Amino acid sequence: NLTSIADTMLLSYAIDNGITKHNMDDLAYLHFNHSNIKFKDLVGSGKKEITFDFVEISKALDYAAEDALITLKLYNLLNNRIKNEKGNFVYSEIDLPLINVLSSIEKNGIKVDTKYLNQLSEEFQKDSSALEKKIYKLAGKNFNIGSPKQLGEILFIDLNIKGGKKTKSGTFSTDSSTLSTLSEKGYEIASLILDWRELTKLKSTYTDALQNQATKNNSRVHTSYGVANTLTGRLSSNDPNLQNIPIRTSNGRKIRKAFICDPNKLLISFDYSQIELRLAAEISGDSNFIKAFKNNEDIHSSTASQIFNIKIDKLDAEMRRKAKAINFGILYGISPYGLAKQLGVTNTEAKNYIEDYFNKYPNIKNYMDEQIQFAKTNLYVETIFGRKCNIKSINDKNFSVRGFAERQAINAPIQGTAADIIKLAMIEIHKMINNNELNAKILLQVHDELIFEIDKSNKDTSIERIKDVMENIHLDFKDFEVPLLVDYGFGNNWGEAH
Repeated sequence: NLTSIADTMLLSYAIDNGITKHNMDDLAYLHFNHSNIKFKDLVGSGKKEITFDFVEISKALDYAAEDALITLKLYNLLNNRIKNEKGNFVYSEIDLPLINVLSSIEKNGIKVDTKYLNQLSEEFQKDSSALEKKIYKLAGKNFNIGSPKQLGEILFIDLNIKGGKKTKSGTFSTDSSTLSTLSEKGYEIASLILDWRELTKLKSTYTDALQNQATKNNSRVHTSYGVANTLTGRLSSNDPNLQNIPIRTSNGRKIRKAFICDPNKLLISFDYSQIELRLAAEISGDSNFIKAFKNNEDIHSSTASQIFNIKIDKLDAEMRRKAKAINFGILYGISPYGLAKQLGVTNTEAKNYIEDYFNKYPNIKNYMDEQIQFAKTNLYVETIFGRKCNIKSINDKNFSVRGFAERQAINAPIQGTAADIIKLAMIEIHKMINNNELNAKILLQVHDELIFEIDKSNKDTSIERIKDVMENIHLDFKDFEVPLLVDYGFGNNWGEAH
């Protein structure tokens, strides 16, 4: 069991999150103006790379001694600072105890069905080859679809499609938003390329890569979680990144089915329901918003009813869809132009929707204005638990840089509080597992979702205990008005459980 006494990376993350990277080399340079000996300089790279046991003993000594000395110096500096600055609770009660939890999750790994993945790889290969033929036919010639340069020339020179924009390097932009716009205008080639990109990415990133990893580790894959990589305190996952499997497309959902459990076990997924909207209601203190959650109303219908001035039972699905886009859009500081594009309405209509929204939920508007003001003065915002999110560029002269920072100032306290809550829940559940109060394994954390492997025989008690911890963990630290709600699902694979 890994017990971390102190951690310089996490100390730096708790104080200077958003200002610097938190690895030892960057911190040594930032705080002591010192460049550390690089590992690659000792072992070399490529064909000449050696293992550390072949490094000259005097060089190995310098490297190891420097690591130890820099760590101690960073600890003394940062530990002193955190006593007088915000971030102490987040460091000592959330991020530090989480190390132990994450090391066990990474060790557990999650089982994958390699035979099924192999079938998917073949299916994706077949489908992408068929798409290639169609794309070549429309383009009038064969070319490398994966090359942005060649693709740009085909679309905007050979096919003479209007609206091509050049990037700094002088090639045409062919990013997904450019292709989506073309696809909406009815250019079939653009939608085929988007489909082709999705398939080839899923094949290389998931169906092929997961097979390779699972073969090495007796059918399980073990992701690595990054604790100090995001502004909001959310975890990142890499090698493989299991937080990024698309859920909205049918091919993405097929990949979730590849994650399975041992015989006589079940996978159970627990998911915080609309946690960011609930926290927006909590943090802003907006009485209409809070009332809707307290009365357990469907928040999107409730918003639609407020904005369109129609009784809930008279709403249609389209109104609810619009309200949903507005609810989530507002949290990310969406502009009338952005909302108009998303809903397929005029800029004026979108502007009116946003104004109506703020009339019905005035405290949400106050919250947004106050966060931006606070950030402009203090250059940071914080979560309910005091996680500090530094936002340096909030007063930038450049309009789009400043706009992005303002959206961060609105969203970081909400998304960051959600991240703090799920981490606190993971720490508590991990304790219960260690104390034999719960017979379960935590396998994955994906944003607002936790995935467990449990014995079929313990299903009901496990569900009850985990749900109870997740819904009430925050109340041990802070009074909340808005209740948190956790949905769950179970099955023999992640697709069924989600």
